[in-house]
Amino acid sequence: MKSQKHFFAVVVLTLLTCSFAFAGENELPILQPEKGHALSRPMRELSHFVVPELGSRIAPTITGQLNFAGQSAVRGALYSDANGAVGQTQYVQLVNNQYTIYNKTTGAVISGPIQENAIFASLTGLPCATAVGGDGTVTYDQLANVWILQHHAVPTGGPYDNCVAVSTSPDATGTYNVYDFSLTMQYPDKPRIGVWPDAYYLSQDVLDPTTKVFVRSQACALERSTMLTGNFAFTVCFQGSISLPTFVVTTLDGQTLPPAGEPAFFWQLDQRPNQGKNNLNSFQFHVDWVNQMNSTFTGPVANVLPAYTDACNNFKPCIPEPGTTNLLQGWGDRLNGRVTYRNFGTYESVVMTHAITRGTGTTAHAAIRWYEYRTPLTPVIFQTGTIAPDMTWRWLGGIAEDQFGDIAVGYNVSSTTVFPGIRYSGHAVTDHAGVMEPEINVITGAGSQNGTNKNWSSFSSMTVDPVDDCTFWYTNQYYLTSSQSGWKTEIASFRFPKCTN
Repeated sequence: MKSQKHFFAVVVLTLLTCSFAFAGENELPILQPEKGHALSRPMRELSHFVVPELGSRIAPTITGQLNFAGQSAVRGALYSDANGAVGQTQYVQLVNNQYTIYNKTTGAVISGPIQENAIFASLTGLPCATAVGGDGTVTYDQLANVWILQHHAVPTGGPYDNCVAVSTSPDATGTYNVYDFSLTMQYPDKPRIGVWPDAYYLSQDVLDPTTKVFVRSQACALERSTMLTGNFAFTVCFQGSISLPTFVVTTLDGQTLPPAGEPAFFWQLDQRPNQGKNNLNSFQFHVDWVNQMNSTFTGPVANVLPAYTDACNNFKPCIPEPGTTNLLQGWGDRLNGRVTYRNFGTYESVVMTHAITRGTGTTAHAAIRWYEYRTPLTPVIFQTGTIAPDMTWRWLGGIAEDQFGDIAVGYNVSSTTVFPGIRYSGHAVTDHAGVMEPEINVITGAGSQNGTNKNWSSFSSMTVDPVDDCTFWYTNQYYLTSSQSGWKTEIASFRFPKCTN
């Protein structure tokens, strides 16, 4: 493992700013150097688990659509947290604690499954080298054509770290520059990475280490330029207010950069009807790598949303399934999947989604709410819609838009008569505002998640192919047979017929 002495002034500033870490909403930045970095062995050389059931199957609904089976239940993992990303020639899927790399043309396995922490083994003596913490995500940096793998390391009793790997080429089976960061003394939960020209931005919840109760959310900038070259990296973080919920970072799609100097954007659902709150809060993160103390995190700016109530309000599982009284968690308190940004030249667009409740009493069911914002510096809802064509429950959405502004949303479905499965809907740029076209089935479930397992996966992932900038790729979990944790995953790709590169 490489190491480097830290400048004394930086350490002093870090100690000073840490004393303000829980003072209010907009505090001074917290500066932290990495704990260590190293070059990994090639992913293709790492030891593999037993390969799960995999095989391609072409879905007939859209010309050129490819559906193939992703990874199946991992021993000890009650849910998949399935997410993935698409690159030049490969698709990488991460489920709790393991990766698999696929040929994106055929769906064939190139490498894997590979244990999540195996790529970090060269960080000798640091938590990331051995801890398998889960809550990982996969991102493809289209600007540099590299992969970003990340998860948290949460060994019993701490220390609690964030592990980030940046590939040295577009080949996901090659080597990675791997980093161990200590961003919080408390328990980091559900970290997400966003790509922006000046940094890799990270959002995560911070929990009480003993009770695992939410304390506040955190926004961090990781020094992207040095991580791309495998050099020493710093971080700049801000703590959110203890009175407000989860931050979600924005990530750049496409090759058109934001306007020069534009800050990164963070978002936060603030649904507190007893306090008259029904807002989407926006924040702006500007990092200054020359003088890190000049970095700023401004907000919240409250954007009033069309009225709604969270799906599974108050964190209570609510989603029904056939053949069991077990109810599933809907994660309606936060934005789901990625929040994605595109610069179309004449306008900037940000799309996002979350799960809400439609109807009341016996007609209540979960539905997918989606938004397109324009001018994110001064956010304005351009269009919004709700996906609820019938009484089937829909939740855990993932959203993205292609190079022309066509939008796709994937999600889970379930009811007392419909086993948990996977579907998606699309909005062509020529459609009426807020309208989704008839949904398309990715895979029909044939089993329920039963027993005492209520905590359904908290991730799904919709991404866009960086080569044609048209093809959408979506992954999520479902069940073929009823069990407590025998989930399976599916990977589907599709495109709007009029989108051509």
